[in-house]
This record gives sequence, structure tokens and C-alpha cells, in this order.
Amino acid sequence: MEKFFNALLDSFEVEKFQENISLDKIVSCNDKLTKTVFSLSPDEYFDVLKNGRSVAVTEIISRGKKIQTHFILNGGGIATFKRPLNEYDRAIFDVCNSAQVANFIGITRDSLFRALVGGKNNNSRPTPSQAVAIFESLKRLMTVIEIDFSLTRDKMPKYKDVPDKIISPILPCRILHNVLFNGNRTTLIRFTDESPLMKIARVKKQIITSPVSLRDIINQNNTPLVIMIKSYVIRRVLEIIAHNMTPTITFDDLFKHCELSNPSRWQKQDARKIVLSVMNNLQSKDVIKSFELTKKGDSYYSISITF
Repeated sequence: MEKFFNALLDSFEVEKFQENISLDKIVSCNDKLTKTVFSLSPDEYFDVLKNGRSVAVTEIISRGKKIQTHFILNGGGIATFKRPLNEYDRAIFDVCNSAQVANFIGITRDSLFRALVGGKNNNSRPTPSQAVAIFESLKRLMTVIEIDFSLTRDKMPKYKDVPDKIISPILPCRILHNVLFNGNRTTLIRFTDESPLMKIARVKKQIITSPVSLRDIINQNNTPLVIMIKSYVIRRVLEIIAHNMTPTITFDDLFKHCELSNPSRWQKQDARKIVLSVMNNLQSKDVIKSFELTKKGDSYYSISITF
């Protein structure tokens, strides 16, 4: 089957990827359903996956009205379940959704990597370890999610474009290896449908958009941890702006979302350095006016932001 799709791409569709060099914007779902899918604890994740437990997501929307959506996860086919979906997976998910919004029918692994790290050099490519991390994340993102939207539809008839029930991979795509592109062989992520999470967030108008350049931070190795911290901090700042939230990001929340449970002193120090680089970049691009690290006792507690 893979050879068949490669042949199709080589013969008919490669031309459509000639402009698939870089993305200008990152589009991210900003609703509670998406946040919940990507922030389940290991215990919750395996309970949902292995025991079929349904997760209820309650959201308050306009005029205080509450809506509730349920979801379960199943393995699909090639997904791996060594850990829950995390902030790194969400960063890749956002890039792939952004490519679809930009009308790409797919995205090469190298283009995905450049958008992930904010790189401007069209010749930059992931290292072998970075390429493996991307591939493993894409497999996790092909986990099938079953969403029951019926209770929400009962309360919000205007969401008529969303079916009562959706069964789909979180990221519907095919991973095609050894595809000829611009004279080189590469891996192609070929989109087969819109993500159900993106469809629901779009209908609810809970989308945030940011320039890819916000991720372009010098002197970073762009390991999965660095990408997680960059992605989390940038999205949290944009959420604060979009929803007029308290302009504070706590380090406890950051450690939780970036899988730094019980971090050592050196891990905390390294994480703070990455956060400082991100905040300085946001300040240089006039996204924020200033920021300050605050302490509780002798420990750094949060980042206080001024807009």
C-alpha cells in the first residue's frame, strides 16, 4: 500500500509540495477538550485506553451555559502507549493542523521540524534522534479518539456541523517514507482528513494563531524537552492575551505539562533558562512588555507578565 501511495505522489502530486517549504503561522486549538486529551496523567491515560473509561469534559461558554463532551481512546493500529500524549505531541499536532489550514495536502518531515523549532533556514533538517522523536509522536497522534458530542449538540444547535459522534484518529494522516521531493528522498505526512479536535475547536471558535517566528530562539538544541517548554509557554501567553486571564504562569504547571515530575535542582535551573529565552524572545517581538520571575521563600514560583 505504501508503495502505491509513493507511486501516486511521484507521478501526480509532488508538484503540489514545491511550495511546502515553510509555515508562517501556527494555529492551535484552544478549547478544554483538546487541552484534556493532551494532559491526561499516566493513570488516567491508561485507564481510558485499557479500561474504556469515558472522560467527561465540561466547558462554560457564552452567558454561563455549560456544555459537556465525552471521549474515549483506543489503539487504532500502530499507536504506541508507553506514555500519554504530551506537550511535545501537541506541538507536532499544532504544526500539522497549521499546514492543513494553509491548504497543504501534506507536510514533509523537514518542513514540520522547521515549523516546530521556528527555524528560518530551509535547509535545516532534524538529527536522527529528532527524526525518531517526530516519527514516534506521529504514531501516537494516530491513536483513535471516539468523541460523543450529542450532549453539546442538544444545548448548542448552532454546532450543527459537528456530528453527534465522531470516531477518527486524533491526527488523520499517512506516514509515507522514501518519497521523492525536491530531488531528495524524505518522509511525508499526508493528511487524509481534518482532525476531529480541530473541527470541534473551529466550530466553537476557540482557535489561537501565532507567528512561527515566536519559536525561533537562538542557542537551543531543540530536544523534545526544549520544544515542550517553548510550545507550552508561548501558548499560555497567547491564552492569557486571548482570554484576559491572570498574567501568571506557575513553574509547577509548567513542570507538570512538560513531564518534569519531581525535577532536580539542575533540571529546574535548565528549565528556567529555556523559559527566560522564550520570554525574552516574546518581549523582543512586542508580544509582552516585560516579565519577572517571582519566588515563594527561596524557590522560584512563577513568571509574572506585563502586557
